[in-house]
Amino acid sequence: MFRRAKTWLIRAALLLVLLWVPNIVVSLTRDGPSVCRGSTSNGSLENGRRITVERAYRSNVRPYCWICAHLLRTYAHEKVVSVIALAYEDQIYDGSTADFVYGESGWPWGGSFKPHRTHQNGLSVDFMVPLKDGARFPTHLFNRFGYDEEFDSSGRGAAGEIDFHLIARHLDSLDKYARKLGGGIRRVILAPDLQDNLFATPAGAALRGKITFNTRQAWVRHDDHYHVDFDFPCEGT
Repeated sequence: MFRRAKTWLIRAALLLVLLWVPNIVVSLTRDGPSVCRGSTSNGSLENGRRITVERAYRSNVRPYCWICAHLLRTYAHEKVVSVIALAYEDQIYDGSTADFVYGESGWPWGGSFKPHRTHQNGLSVDFMVPLKDGARFPTHLFNRFGYDEEFDSSGRGAAGEIDFHLIARHLDSLDKYARKLGGGIRRVILAPDLQDNLFATPAGAALRGKITFNTRQAWVRHDDHYHVDFDFPCEGT
C-alpha cells in the first residue's frame, strides 16, 4: 500500500515538473520586448508573454484550462497581455462577480496554432462568454475546455444564459486600454446571430461604429467564445 502511494506521489511530482518546465524555459530565454511579425493568419512572435492575472482577481478570472496554459497555449504580445490584465481590473473594480474565462491565444513564438486558423502573431485572444447571475462557465475535457459549449440565437444554453452587457463592457475596456498603449482592436468575431443581442444592451450600442465585428459566419460559430484581434504595429505589415 505504501509503495503504491509513493509511486503515485512520484508520478504526480513528475507531472508538475513537466508542466512547469516549458514556462520556466521560455521565461529564461526571452530577451527584450515582444515583436510581432506578419498577420494573425501568417505570422510569428518574438518574446511572447503568458497571460496572467493578479492573485487578488483569481476568484473571478481564470484560464480555460490550467494544464493547457502551462503547456504554452496562452501566450501573446506583451502589450496584449497588459491590456487584458487592465481590462479585467475594470470589471472587478466595478463589482462584477462574473466568472471571466480567457481562452487560447498562441505560442510564445507564434506561428501555426492548430486547430486555429489565426492566432499566429501574438495579437489574437479568445474569451469565453460570461454567463448571467455569476454562473460558472464549464471548462473540462469532455466539452473541449469550453470550446464545445453551445448557445442558441438568444444566448441560452445548457450552461446558462450569456451576459451580453458584460461582454460589451469587457470589449469596451479592452478597446480603451489598447488605445492607451498605442494600438486598438482590429476586429471581433462573434456568431452573427448573437450580435443583435449584444448591440441591444446599453454598453453594446456604444460599440457600434467603434469596433469592427464580423458580418459573415466564421468557420467556427463563435457562440461559446468571442475572438479578439488586437491592432498593434508589427514588422512586415
